[in-house]
Amino acid sequence: MACASIIILITIPCLFSLNCISYAETNTLKQGQMLRDWEQLISASGVFRLGFFSPNPSYSAQLGPSGPRHLGIWFDRIPFYSVWVANREDPVPDSSGALTIDGDGKLKITYQGGQPIVINSNRAVMTGNNIIATLLDSGNLVIQQVDSSGIVGPILWQSFDYPHNMLLPGMKLGMNLKTGQNWSLTSWLGEKVPAPGAFRLGLDPSGANQLLVWRRDDIYWSSGVWQNESFQSAPELRKRNNIYDFRFVANEEEMCFSYTIKTKSVLSRWDLDTLGQITVFTLEQSDNSSTWIFETSGPCKYSSKNSTAVCLTEKPTNCRNGSEIFMPKRGYIDFNEYNTYFDSDMNSALSDCHAKCWKNCTCVAYNSVSGDGIGCQFWSKGSKFTANDNFDFIYLLTRENSEGN
Repeated sequence: MACASIIILITIPCLFSLNCISYAETNTLKQGQMLRDWEQLISASGVFRLGFFSPNPSYSAQLGPSGPRHLGIWFDRIPFYSVWVANREDPVPDSSGALTIDGDGKLKITYQGGQPIVINSNRAVMTGNNIIATLLDSGNLVIQQVDSSGIVGPILWQSFDYPHNMLLPGMKLGMNLKTGQNWSLTSWLGEKVPAPGAFRLGLDPSGANQLLVWRRDDIYWSSGVWQNESFQSAPELRKRNNIYDFRFVANEEEMCFSYTIKTKSVLSRWDLDTLGQITVFTLEQSDNSSTWIFETSGPCKYSSKNSTAVCLTEKPTNCRNGSEIFMPKRGYIDFNEYNTYFDSDMNSALSDCHAKCWKNCTCVAYNSVSGDGIGCQFWSKGSKFTANDNFDFIYLLTRENSEGN
């Protein structure tokens, strides 16, 4: 949907089972220590946790199962959505992974039978002893050096410089003009695959105070310029001005957008999803209840016509006049070598499958090849769809106000 709000009141004391498990809690990893698959760091006030998880859209911080395993950060109260993933493109194949800091100050994931995965290889870290990694209450993982007197030095590396698909208060979108560091969000490749996907959210590089979403490097959506304390084309992003402060900075050092929260009782994140939509999540906490708010903004062309259609916009072609939509329906299409074909590129997201089917005048349906939501399978004209709730979704080409294909 282009713009939607959902508010849920929850009063149960122990919201998720992970919150009822007791850990040996610390927010810091030191050189010589290991954080193993079943162990976690927790920030000083218990806001965030860092540990290994298996990506899953309904419960992504599961403990214990075999791989693929990723090292991530999530809200302690919301374990089913990671806000940052360390080894985004390099999952650990099983539960043998451990996080360590080596003698050169590099943060690494080691595991049986494979080469170490270096997390902070993009920036030099001071060589020496007493390098520590600390998970802050902001959700930022920082690397610092402690001198002989115990004084903690400046930040040498931080996860906030390498955002993924989530924007947290204090993170930046834009560019460091001195170092060339670029801050932007990139969607996951699939619902269960943290690798970079088709969409990217960042600050307009032209200098205009607006946010852009790119789809495979083409501009896909704009928030509109920031004027009168609001985005022209996405006022819903600024809806809760009693909770958030927004900031644009342009000087000789950086050009960036960021936001902060006005009260510590609020948890917040922006999520760039696999279809290029932005969801602003707000959790307002009190002693007796919690208010969950989800507000979505983005270029959902068909939301006003059919809210169940796939929310992607495509340019008209010589065979698509804009009245067509793709509808997700559970069922199957019998395999036929004349009507079924595949895309061998396993870096294709579901949105890529949508675009390829849209551009092919003979294509009437598509789906992902794998259960992870990546790769593409297509069906051409003449294919017969059979509805069956025991099967996965297939995305069928449909005319507006019409059922079937």
